[in-house]
Amino acid sequence: MNTHDGISDQEVVGNLADFDVHSGSRTERILFNHRLAILSVCLLVTLAMGFLATRLRLNASFEAMIPTGHPYIANYLAHKRDLAGLGNALRIAVENTQGDIYDTRYLATLQKLNDALYLLPGVDRAQLKSLWTPSTRWVGVTEEGLEGGPVVPLDYAGTPDDLVQLRRNIERSGEIGQLVAFDGRSSIILVPLLAAYPDGTPLDYARVNAGVEALRARFQSDRVRIHVTGFVKVVGELIAGVRAIMLFFAAAVLLAAVALYVYTRCVRSTLLVVACSLAAVCWQLGLLTLFGYELDPYSVLVPFLVFAIGMSHGAQKMN
Repeated sequence: MNTHDGISDQEVVGNLADFDVHSGSRTERILFNHRLAILSVCLLVTLAMGFLATRLRLNASFEAMIPTGHPYIANYLAHKRDLAGLGNALRIAVENTQGDIYDTRYLATLQKLNDALYLLPGVDRAQLKSLWTPSTRWVGVTEEGLEGGPVVPLDYAGTPDDLVQLRRNIERSGEIGQLVAFDGRSSIILVPLLAAYPDGTPLDYARVNAGVEALRARFQSDRVRIHVTGFVKVVGELIAGVRAIMLFFAAAVLLAAVALYVYTRCVRSTLLVVACSLAAVCWQLGLLTLFGYELDPYSVLVPFLVFAIGMSHGAQKMN
């Protein structure tokens, strides 16, 4: 072994039969003297992890996305039961494009949408709120004392007198600027969501988003426009875009393989580095499933990073 400039040049063995199998540390001897066995184990593990990766669920958690260590959030979590409906919720604005909310056809559509959302799996039904829920009430002070009732009269039949009464009730309810827009052209359905289904399964954001989109397609028309905001909507759109992300990943693999081949001019070396890097991604996704985790849409770029690091380190080893 010769040394110069602080760098050691180890002797290159051209024939594997001339290699001293007793050289190196114990770990090195175990790895390199039993190559076929080690490679067979790696292949079996890769196949197993690949199978587990196909069972990986893409989902998110509302509480995992917020800074739980912040005093404000910590205080909210401590009083979560008393503040039901104020955390993870959808806000669905239903707009009358040809008038205001005091319209029989608009109110009929709002009622049907409200009832459909009430039956949507994952919705905290006790906290759902709109003009049509009994919890939305008005209170007035008269000569006889306090009076009140649901905003939509119990005997509502869509007559002009009912619409006049509804307008009066909304004005006395304090919901203008809350459930009802200041211009009176739209109202909101507040849809709080559960953290898990009754059987304990975590909330499936993709399923909830698909259900809401199906209702939007069903009830939206030229007269009624529906707008949806909320954490579920954001995550649902991210999950729906995973296919596009996978196309980007495939393009990244192809470009990286081409760049590596141009650098090494060796097909075998290129395939080896790409295969090992993809195996690392496969192991990562498989381990997530094995340990009971789900892939967060906001962390979907991590497999890209793992692949990029594998390609970078592999190219260095090829030197």
